[in-house]
Amino acid sequence: MKTRATGFRLMAGVAAMVAFAPIFVGAASAAVCEVEVCTPWPTKLPIYPTTTLEYLSGPLAQQNMEAKPYSTGKNKMWLLPATPATTQWGVFDNTVTPALRINSGDTVAIETLRAGNGQVVPGISIEQLITINTAVPGRGPHTVTGPIYVNGAEPGDVVAVHINKIRMLSNATNNSSPTGGLFPDIFPSRVDSYYLDNDKMEAKFTKNIVIPLAPFPGILAVGRPDADSTGRLCTVQTVAPGSAPNSCNTVPPGDYGGNLDLKEMQVGSTTYLPVFVPGALIWTGDSHAAQGNGEFDLDALETAFPELNVTITLIKDQPQVTWPIVENPTTYTAIGYDTTLQLAVAALKTETTRLIMEKFKMTKTQATDFMYKTWNCPISEVVDIVLGTYCVIPKDRNAPAANPLPKKDNSDFWVTHASNADPMIALKAAVMASIKKISSKLHITADRSYRLSTFVTDCQFGPYRSGPYDITCLVPKSIYRG
Repeated sequence: MKTRATGFRLMAGVAAMVAFAPIFVGAASAAVCEVEVCTPWPTKLPIYPTTTLEYLSGPLAQQNMEAKPYSTGKNKMWLLPATPATTQWGVFDNTVTPALRINSGDTVAIETLRAGNGQVVPGISIEQLITINTAVPGRGPHTVTGPIYVNGAEPGDVVAVHINKIRMLSNATNNSSPTGGLFPDIFPSRVDSYYLDNDKMEAKFTKNIVIPLAPFPGILAVGRPDADSTGRLCTVQTVAPGSAPNSCNTVPPGDYGGNLDLKEMQVGSTTYLPVFVPGALIWTGDSHAAQGNGEFDLDALETAFPELNVTITLIKDQPQVTWPIVENPTTYTAIGYDTTLQLAVAALKTETTRLIMEKFKMTKTQATDFMYKTWNCPISEVVDIVLGTYCVIPKDRNAPAANPLPKKDNSDFWVTHASNADPMIALKAAVMASIKKISSKLHITADRSYRLSTFVTDCQFGPYRSGPYDITCLVPKSIYRG
């Protein structure tokens, strides 16, 4: 999730909370008409000092966090609730007390919070988002649970995080702004709310349009090496009172993982992350119910997970991965992230070739040929300062050649295509054409089509060797239940 509005990235704060004073919090007095009935926001929201208690501080007692009936042999199962003692708001801070210490092979049932320390909920307005998220400059909007300290993990190792199960809340939000997303200043700011049908695994966008749900953690991170002897600096440093000088904004992703917004990280997947600091320090948050390839309007379908159930394994005495790698039952996923799409694609080709060489023991030439033969390379997100791409690689070295990306509508997809020497220009052209097409096909406004695109549109690179970049965007016709 990336909450940004009216000239500011809606940046969040640290998890520590203080006692509420007997005051009133100002709220926007202007009416917000995003539904048929327009109701003015109250001018003041009361806080009740007699019923509001100060949050307890300090770490939880780990001996009471074990789910002992589910522990087996040397491997234990742990419960990690989301509380002020186990979460941070908008920063990765290697100096905080670990929320949990585990051994390799242990399983953790992690609870996550929504953005803004759990405050970005159905009913919140853009004005209120600005109030809560611009209070402290230099921090991201996400609330992250952790860190989890893995005993024995040292720089140079790898941690494997396998997702066993995900349970979602029954509701989610999505917000956009004139200064965030792919098309700032074109579409109005707003916050939308959605009911998540966990039985049918879908959310209704309108009575006739559905969003298939496919939950995954938008953030899965290890501790960054910013404060050690490597001399690296955070992309954006926080100035949150009481935070470590090198605690880092949660918005930009990197080789430590973080805000990857990578939808391949679903149930059954294993993500391999390089270890940079003792204990690895694993965080998660930015919990998504659904997201297209691109996340164009700034957010995904943002929710929280009552349970993100993972098994964490420490891998030693093997070459360290340079960037996160995701493994699913029949595929590997390599990623390329950088400050422009050109640089991201170049990094993607390097990492994809490297992964194929390692897994299949191919030469660089053979690996490059295999990459182009099986090319399946979407755009994960373009709204996080650092932009993301990825390639899905079949595990079968005899896999058939990938079908060419379509350039016209077919029986399964509405399709748009654009080509340009600058891939961002090509992407914007293909996405805007898709927004207009879906608006016409589904009889919704362009503004609504923009929001729908962030959940269901799949934008991919065509195989790139040189010259102009080809971008194809696909929207599945199955979302319409007319």
